[in-house]
Amino acid sequence: MSEPRPRSQCRGMVLLSAVVCIAAAASAKLPGDLPGEEISEQQYFEHSVPRDSLALNAPPGSPSSLSWLDSAARTWDAPPIAVQMAGDEELLQMGMGAVFIPRMSREEAEPDIEIIDEKGDVAGRGKPGRKYNLVPGTYFVMIGSGAHKQRIVRKVEAVEGKVVPLIPDWAALTVNVIDENGVPFRGEYELARIDRFEPYGRGHGRDPDLGEDLTTWILRPGVYKIFGVGQSYNTLSNFITVRLLPAEHAHILLVQNESDMTIKGGGLAASELDRVIASNWRYGIDIGGSVDFNAVRDRLDTAKTATNVSLSMLSRLRLKYEKDRVEWDSRLYADEGVLYEREEMRLASQLDEIRLMSLYTWRILPWFGPYGRFEGQSGAVPEYARAPHTTGQHFFIILNRDSTISHIDTARNSYLLQPAFSPLILEAGMGANMRIINIRFVESRLLAGFGFAHESRFHETQLCDSIRPGNQALDSVYAGIVGEKKSYSILRPLGTTTMRPEYGPEAALYIILHFGRFGTAESDLKIFTPVERIGAEVFKPDLRWRATLSWSIIRSVTLDYQAQYNLRWPEETTLRDDTWLHRILVRFSYVSR
Repeated sequence: MSEPRPRSQCRGMVLLSAVVCIAAAASAKLPGDLPGEEISEQQYFEHSVPRDSLALNAPPGSPSSLSWLDSAARTWDAPPIAVQMAGDEELLQMGMGAVFIPRMSREEAEPDIEIIDEKGDVAGRGKPGRKYNLVPGTYFVMIGSGAHKQRIVRKVEAVEGKVVPLIPDWAALTVNVIDENGVPFRGEYELARIDRFEPYGRGHGRDPDLGEDLTTWILRPGVYKIFGVGQSYNTLSNFITVRLLPAEHAHILLVQNESDMTIKGGGLAASELDRVIASNWRYGIDIGGSVDFNAVRDRLDTAKTATNVSLSMLSRLRLKYEKDRVEWDSRLYADEGVLYEREEMRLASQLDEIRLMSLYTWRILPWFGPYGRFEGQSGAVPEYARAPHTTGQHFFIILNRDSTISHIDTARNSYLLQPAFSPLILEAGMGANMRIINIRFVESRLLAGFGFAHESRFHETQLCDSIRPGNQALDSVYAGIVGEKKSYSILRPLGTTTMRPEYGPEAALYIILHFGRFGTAESDLKIFTPVERIGAEVFKPDLRWRATLSWSIIRSVTLDYQAQYNLRWPEETTLRDDTWLHRILVRFSYVSR
């Protein structure tokens, strides 16, 4: 056990420690200022946080950290910003700086960007998803859809030897137009921002037969309305709405009636391809169905008593291969429905459609690429003409090809009208998709190809309403059946029919003009010429031309002029068409606030 130190030694050590501390304090200096510029909380929210146009304050979970951007990037069709920058092959030039502008969707889908220097000159122009070499200095990046004054402007600084990424605070919107069977087609819709009554123009779906792809809208965050062409902005029908959030890519599925372009429904859609087979293969499956049981019993009128059971099933299968500039997309649709009527003891087909579509695209250049397509369509359920269950003897009157009576059958209860897989429709085509002009005020695209169509019908039988006089004995039997109001059906066998295939060149030209913020003009021309018409004395191609001129008089009043011309020259004279259509629409909207 050690002895305690004397009290004098302890006081000496304490005094020595105090002297050392005083000397250190006398020779010490205050630390210098921290590097950088002090940013207040107000400055942070004004300049760093992308805001929703409907909110005055940043909502919870606002983009105040990198986790927000990572979460938003999950909605993109494009890779994250870091992956895009790593894959960019553009080299940083000596003595220059660079600005990287990311994309949210696939290549060539978003509108071009422009980089303007402080003098107002264009320093760069092109597609997002790449870096742009610039002389060190201050620049303004113009990005977005719509007219020139509707585009988004962001200020950037080009620093020598550095690549500065532009963090997106805008939103992306892709609208896929389909019919009620889930088949994509080139529908038409209008887009407007609700809170400002700001129209952005018209959009279209895609025509898979011509190898078209969907374009992406680049817009400010906010609430937008997608509505039918010709409707006012505050319409209460024929529309859907979508809220766009900063840095997110919204995928909208818009269901339209192909005949009159009426919107039947729509909304946010999940990715169709969410399963990976291999590194470059993906697939998606969607199967749904319904059962409808309907029973009516009328004690006063037994004819109104009925019991029906309806079964339906809709399935979709999509297989896609994508690597570098090669894309192969195949889709299989099966829409089947049957109806069972208990009183008639009959099972009838309500829906029967099987469609296979396959599209191969090879993008040689960003603005050009050939494509090839194949499509087959048929049905799997045969169709019968059946004798009514509630009547007694039923007469099937079988005709010859010239509509005279061949024989009368009373032994059968049903006759085959249409076998399975009849008709069988086959289509094929190949061509090129070219972007001609895509600058500030003009967008144009040309699709040119060569198409083929063929249709076959196998051993079909037609239901008829009348006969032609032929065999006197059979004619008198038929007169007795009709005169006594007996149950009968008139059938005329058609046999196997193979329509003459049509093939020939086809082309489509699309042009969009922007007249400042207040006007747009759109035109599309589609031409198809079967080969047999090319050598004819009179050149008669099938064509469809549509043009729309839209002028915003004031913010809530728009004047539209539409012109459409249809010309078709098929061999069947009843199907020929040579018509003009003109429409003038004045649309206005008002909402009190």
